[in-house]
Amino acid sequence: MRLDLEPKRASSAREERPSLELLYFTDPDCSWCWASEPIIKKIKADYPGQVRIVYKMGGLLEAWENFFDSRNQIERAEQVAPHWVEVAERSGMPIDEGVWLEDPPSSTYPGCIAYKAAEAQDEAWAEVYLRRLREAVMTERRNISKESVLFELAESLDFDMVRFKADYRAGAREAFFADLAETRRRGISGFPTMIGVNQDGAEITLPGYRPYADYESAFKRLATSELYKMPLLAMADFVALHGHVATREVSVVYDLDHQAALSALEELAIAGEVTKEPKAGGEFWRPATP
Repeated sequence: MRLDLEPKRASSAREERPSLELLYFTDPDCSWCWASEPIIKKIKADYPGQVRIVYKMGGLLEAWENFFDSRNQIERAEQVAPHWVEVAERSGMPIDEGVWLEDPPSSTYPGCIAYKAAEAQDEAWAEVYLRRLREAVMTERRNISKESVLFELAESLDFDMVRFKADYRAGAREAFFADLAETRRRGISGFPTMIGVNQDGAEITLPGYRPYADYESAFKRLATSELYKMPLLAMADFVALHGHVATREVSVVYDLDHQAALSALEELAIAGEVTKEPKAGGEFWRPATP
């Protein structure tokens, strides 16, 4: 009998207040946020119900006019492509930089607003939508600054599209600009930036792409009661839970090197439990179709 591990709608409510909150300042188009997806999955796997992740849309790019990223020396859309190649090489996450050469996003604000429209319907399902946005732009060359793409992806996840479109054009914009104001008020200029907050209101800020050990250290310093690291799911059930995972995500969650994670997943594929999906820069894994 297979476990029922599909993500559920209307599952945001929790019976108990989590020990910690992790405010995650991010952007759907941010490559280093995509590189941090394995960290997010490991936090959720190790500390379910104990660390609540709260997504804040930071608005990486309003428009290309007058834009300059001094850290990465980027001022034009096509200059993002080699940067993404570097992120893929350093992080191990699959990335296809072709979107910046074929159909570059004109702004990241539409994706941020679309996330807030999804969040207005269901916080947990909005997280699934955010993942779908990231996959679309990072690995499928989809331009998520286009409303048509944003709406298509939302419809594929069975959102109420009448409400989604109405929120996208009204309330979600206000919610995004509230996130943007908080981002600026806190002086955050790079993503990802995560801020751990305990029940007493104490905070630790973790800027940039960093190893999982840094988060564990921050959690231990912030925790006002003991955190319990939970046993991991069997690997095939982990793939079934998330539906679509990269080898790097399995590697980080299960504390395996790349080759060991790849070998374990290939064994599951031979056993008929998962299916391999090659992508630029790596591969993804899905539960096998019955």
